[in-house]
Amino acid sequence: MNYFRVSLIGTGGGYGESVVMQLGANNWMVIDSCLDPVTKESLPLQYLKSQGVNVASDVKLIVCSHWHNDHILGMDSLLDECRSASFSLAITSDKEKFLEFIGLDSRQDKLLAKTSSTDIMAKCLQIVSQRKTSVKTIVQDRLLFNLSQNNLDVKVFALSPSDAVISEFGTEVSELIKDYTPNSNRKIIVRTPNEKCVVLQVSVNEHTVILGGDLETSPDNKHGWLCILDNCNCVLNNKASLFKIPHHGSENAYEERVWRELFDNTLLIGQLSPFMHGKVCLPTKDMLTKFLEKVKHLYITSYGRQNRPKKRERSMEKAIQKFNPTLKEVQYQKGIVENYIDLDGVDKKWAIRLYDKAFEIDPEFVNGL
Repeated sequence: MNYFRVSLIGTGGGYGESVVMQLGANNWMVIDSCLDPVTKESLPLQYLKSQGVNVASDVKLIVCSHWHNDHILGMDSLLDECRSASFSLAITSDKEKFLEFIGLDSRQDKLLAKTSSTDIMAKCLQIVSQRKTSVKTIVQDRLLFNLSQNNLDVKVFALSPSDAVISEFGTEVSELIKDYTPNSNRKIIVRTPNEKCVVLQVSVNEHTVILGGDLETSPDNKHGWLCILDNCNCVLNNKASLFKIPHHGSENAYEERVWRELFDNTLLIGQLSPFMHGKVCLPTKDMLTKFLEKVKHLYITSYGRQNRPKKRERSMEKAIQKFNPTLKEVQYQKGIVENYIDLDGVDKKWAIRLYDKAFEIDPEFVNGL
């Protein structure tokens, strides 16, 4: 089927989120990966197979928006099976991943902690190397994918990270040699991966979508959403009609100008995934109220805390109390929000399918929180 499809997969807890997109006909793209904690399978890979996609040939591009665990888990198995896909990422990450990117084994550096996402980065780069292809690095205004054929015009542009963010990351990396410059008094500001996150603008024919990743806002226009608004050259004139709301709808990713300048609020569809862990519960009631004022429809992959964790065996409880008494069970509530437009149809409006725990948020639901 000739669809423009945007499917947001969310897990509710620390197992992450992913976006799977059909860019007309047999052209698919995946942004980030997340895991089923039981089967350990990449959820976007599972979704693609459920749709009958030939993952070996039809997935054209895989993008890593940033190297946080909840956006990278299962990326290596996804890339391994999507043999025709280009792999794209921004080098702006934490130091461990940068060392892997430039071909050094961060696990041999005693100053750096080994993380699962570092191992996944290394595996992904190994897959790319074995295929004798190159990683397509992401910078602001770069065209990552372009297709024009059979009445289909597809463009995928990166709206971030900016030159300033990349330059600052270079300063962060310079901390690696601080032991060789003991007299240096230069203060190095280490920024989180969220501040370096990739935002994508995807257009298929006259329809435009913005995928916000986890990008946060900033008080200046060298970073975050203000940088996109003031410095991007590739933002299309036609306003977007669908927005993957950034960072689980958190307040630190909300920028009023974004909603005013990038979207047609009379048509806008909003997608988001929650984050529920411990006392953290995103998005909040206040933010949901704001979003409802900006969109025609608002969909979420799940919301709310699950029931009391299942009772563990006594031996397991004793081991946890002895070695890690603060351990808590991470909630897992998978949902998929699938918005799609039939490019061959008469009515070129977003339709909706909701899977598992996903649902539409309305004022009545928010008032009941």
